[in-house]
Amino acid sequence: MMSVLTDVQQFVGLTQLQYIVLGVTLGAIIGALPGCGPMMGVTLSIPFTFYLDPVSSLALLIGIYQGGSFGGAISAALIGIPGTPIAAATLLDAYPMSQSGRASEAITLATVASWFGGCFGGIVLLLAAPSLASLALNFGPAERLGLALIGLTAIAGLTTGSTTKGMMSGALGLMLATVGSDPFTGMNRFDFGLPELTGGLTFVSLLVGLFAISEMLIQIESTSPPIRITEKIRFSAKCLLTIFSDWKNYVRSSLIGVLVGVVPGIGGVTSAFLSYKVSKDLSPDKEQYGKGAPGGVIATEAANSATTGGSLLPMLSLGIPGDPIVAVMMGGLLIHGVTPGPAFMLTNAPMLNGILGIFLIGAFLLLPIGWLLLPVFVNILRVPKSFLTTLIIALCIFGTYATNRELFDIWLLWIFGFLGYAMRKSGIPLSPLVIGFVLGPIVEESLRRLATISGNDFWGFLIGRPVALTCFVLIAVMLLSPTLMQLYRYLLRLRSSD
Repeated sequence: MMSVLTDVQQFVGLTQLQYIVLGVTLGAIIGALPGCGPMMGVTLSIPFTFYLDPVSSLALLIGIYQGGSFGGAISAALIGIPGTPIAAATLLDAYPMSQSGRASEAITLATVASWFGGCFGGIVLLLAAPSLASLALNFGPAERLGLALIGLTAIAGLTTGSTTKGMMSGALGLMLATVGSDPFTGMNRFDFGLPELTGGLTFVSLLVGLFAISEMLIQIESTSPPIRITEKIRFSAKCLLTIFSDWKNYVRSSLIGVLVGVVPGIGGVTSAFLSYKVSKDLSPDKEQYGKGAPGGVIATEAANSATTGGSLLPMLSLGIPGDPIVAVMMGGLLIHGVTPGPAFMLTNAPMLNGILGIFLIGAFLLLPIGWLLLPVFVNILRVPKSFLTTLIIALCIFGTYATNRELFDIWLLWIFGFLGYAMRKSGIPLSPLVIGFVLGPIVEESLRRLATISGNDFWGFLIGRPVALTCFVLIAVMLLSPTLMQLYRYLLRLRSSD
């Protein structure tokens, strides 16, 4: 523990603290805006982190992730529109509380629960990462390939509608990752004779275009009435005592959030609804859930904030992004030449401890920053949508151009923006494309190195690598489990019909 504190002191100075505070503040504000959220905030911020050191860059991104995960509860409680998808479960009880004149109580409970869940997730992250670092000592190309393939297999978990559309999106991401020079031979691939593509597609243009520009096009297309908020919002001090009176709900929901976050491809939406269901089932006042139960707000917000820590764990230690937002953050690290995974944990342990310290500091700052921003949230929600849309598009263009100062990146930005818009309108998820684009080069490099090392005895080589063999067994289980479950249900129906 002393070494961790020493590393935190080495990497986290006044500059990093400023970026943490800025990130949490911006994330909370962006998360409170309907249609935005932490994904939008992280994506917009990546171009501006290009000139920062990796730790300061991740301090800003982690802060936005934490603040954005909390901010969505503000609009969910006040106007009945979740600022982020992960706040959809919070809406079930927070908005009825506001409608019954308890808006201050709903906002305070959401803030306190988010703070508790974030701190819980940060502590788990700090304690669990060293154990995974020792496991990473045995990682080679076979293990990296297995873990990357697990991440690609998790694409099915990121698809809420058609699994086929999710797989199509992931395949497109893998195809786009092959643009540029071959990592082994140096030959150009799929560059269409354009010198700007010899280094591959610009990751910033792809991210900002897919998520930010496409979302702004959706917002321009939609017609929603102006938001009106008349109640005066205050921080309710008595809600702080729920940490003691309802501590089981806080701890249980935070634990659910961490466990769900560790599993790649599930994310905060699932953890929030799962925690809500468990809290409702164990509550003596089940009939109050959905009508303004404080326990419902506590369960959902504690769970989705704890999920942030759980989602970062597989990304930092194994190179597998736990959710789409973490996949974007992983891309931000790759821009700085830092590749998360086993090698990173072994060679950059002090930096890793600094990142863990940043997450925990950001989690602790969530409560005071959320309290100070309460009046700001109400005023931000009154800003006309046309002004916000114009401002965000301008930031997208400026940030993308500032990365490489190449006009070609702006063309890519709009190409991916319209591509993302078309995919959204067609019901094709965007997150699998990012997962495929990030993990594609890792799969290619590891597979080709493994083919060289193993020679003609690929499976025989895997038998001597238990970690890699376990990964491939898990992949087989993940691929076959849906079919086996359908077969099991079919056999049950046959037995019941008899």
